[in-house]
Amino acid sequence: MFELDELAYRSACLRWSPMGKFLFVLTLLVSSLLAKSLLIPMVVLIVGTTLLGFSIHFRFPRVIGVILLEAMGMIVLGGIIIAAVTPGTTVLSLNLVLFKIGFSDKGLFTASLVTVRALAGMTVMLFFATSTPIPYFADMLLRLKVPKEFAELMTMVYRYSFMLFDEAGRMYLAAQCRLGFKGKMNSLRTYAKMLTGMFIRSIETAERQNVGLQCRNYQNNVCLFREPKGIGYAWVMISVVSFLALFQLNEICVHVGIMLG
Repeated sequence: MFELDELAYRSACLRWSPMGKFLFVLTLLVSSLLAKSLLIPMVVLIVGTTLLGFSIHFRFPRVIGVILLEAMGMIVLGGIIIAAVTPGTTVLSLNLVLFKIGFSDKGLFTASLVTVRALAGMTVMLFFATSTPIPYFADMLLRLKVPKEFAELMTMVYRYSFMLFDEAGRMYLAAQCRLGFKGKMNSLRTYAKMLTGMFIRSIETAERQNVGLQCRNYQNNVCLFREPKGIGYAWVMISVVSFLALFQLNEICVHVGIMLG
């Protein structure tokens, strides 16, 4: 979470309107899910990958690589299962030691469509996550008339998680200096004491911060040093034109029978 937030504050798209980015990302996701051709999810995948690369200055950090590899592994495994269980004319079979797996034409197309859709959705959502900090996202929820308690809770958890994370680091360093991690059983006892201490510290921190907020006349608002831009007509037009263009391209593909299986 902290690495993604750091990426968001360094993003090239930080100053873009959060609501505009959210509307555009939602447009791409809906267009990909409604498509009956592989071409539309592939276009969304290319657009999402380009936006993600631009957002992080085309320098993929380790956290993005880990997320992509884990997601791709699950997506590919799910696609193989879909291709194996979908009925149809068998076009490919694999003879394994204990059993035989057959892949039908409909199964391969369905698996390919699901896989590309999932990859496209992952890239566009990563673009939004790496370009929109949590406080900006909470401000966007307030503008969308989401109950302010939800946005306030999200902001509080985000802000005070840094304090707890720093406290956990100090506790770990103190335990390490006292040889608290020498041996497996000793390490388990140390981790148990650390978890107990973190629980107690979190309650104490919440009580102190609650008194501090009341003394400062806190009004349950999401306060930002620099408010993000609101959505403009340009974002609406870009989203509408993108959806209509992808929808028309899908209709053309369906009509001429391109990439339909």
